Amino acid sequence: MKKVIVTGYPYAYLYYFKVFEYASSKEDFVFILPKLWQAKAGKIKINLKPRKDFAVYGRRAASFGGRGWRGLFKGWLPGLIFLLPYLKLKYKSQILYSCSEPNLLTTLFNGLLAKLCGLKHILFTWQNVPPEQRMRGIKLKLSNVLVRWNLRLAAGIICGNRKAEQIINQLQTTNYKLPTMVCPLSGVDVEKFKPADQSKTAKNKVILFYGALEKRKGVEFLVQAFSRLSVPGVELLIIGAGPQKEKLKKMTEDLGLKEKTTFKDWMKNEELPEVLRNSAVFVYPSVPSGGWEEQFGYAMAEASASEVPVVATKTGSIEEVIKNGETGILVDSGQVEQLKEALEKLLIDGGLRERMGLAGRDFVVKNFSHRVVASKINNFLNQFI
Repeated sequence: MKKVIVTGYPYAYLYYFKVFEYASSKEDFVFILPKLWQAKAGKIKINLKPRKDFAVYGRRAASFGGRGWRGLFKGWLPGLIFLLPYLKLKYKSQILYSCSEPNLLTTLFNGLLAKLCGLKHILFTWQNVPPEQRMRGIKLKLSNVLVRWNLRLAAGIICGNRKAEQIINQLQTTNYKLPTMVCPLSGVDVEKFKPADQSKTAKNKVILFYGALEKRKGVEFLVQAFSRLSVPGVELLIIGAGPQKEKLKKMTEDLGLKEKTTFKDWMKNEELPEVLRNSAVFVYPSVPSGGWEEQFGYAMAEASASEVPVVATKTGSIEEVIKNGETGILVDSGQVEQLKEALEKLLIDGGLRERMGLAGRDFVVKNFSHRVVASKINNFLNQFI
């Protein structure tokens, strides 16, 4: 018997899927995932592979997202219409857990199909910016209607951060309140992301950023702050790809930082732990952009798990991942001088780096490790069985 059917394109990524390896009852889950998932304009392609420990079914995704109406069908698996009734009968499943935002038509399709199959539908959302701050006019009204339809078809919803839960509670009607839980869709592999065997010394002065090189990540402010540092012997390592990469490279040349800055393309998640272990500080200078704000920040959590202190910004839900003054230092978005001062403080004070690194790992292990997140998801889903 497989009590829970899980679908949603995020679990095509192996490092997200890994959370279910820590589930107390693996036999309770069956997965329907894209045979092929593409991201970053097709630069990243993930082919679904069979597993011995889980029942996994692959289906073709009709949309990988993007702008316009196609974005509303992100992650849509049309084949679900035939496969879901079959799995319901075969495994006597009771829940369909859709890792799909409630403002998507994909989620509505899943919810209606779950209703027809007699399954309880559980949703997931990261959205931490109120809809009225992201949209206007008819678009706002239609989006709110779609979200409310999806909420009415659902039995419960997992919210990736506290702000997302607040938004969902505001959108729910007074006579119909869904059970909610605040928990990311996956955890951090604290067995992979762990500190180096020996404590870092003052000689190790690598500042690290990895992520998408786009405007909303604020990497240009990091480069500007780096140019103002008075600490000698510091290097900057930027890992990632995106539309701002060439602009950032030119910035480093114009500011005379070319010899002290290294750019590397996307790295596999498996390669990042070693890079983190050789870094003194991880920086995540995220800025609000076009109605979007940082929703969690796995890179920051991975850095903390590696006992690397984090300098980040007070935007979105970052304060739920980084405890200001305890596991890192938070500054205002776009404030180069604040960013520079935070970096200098950590680079100069090796004892502070060590204390924040230790506190960061402890916080992530207790709150965001795969084991903790798997337990939370499992307990939440079990209440609907």
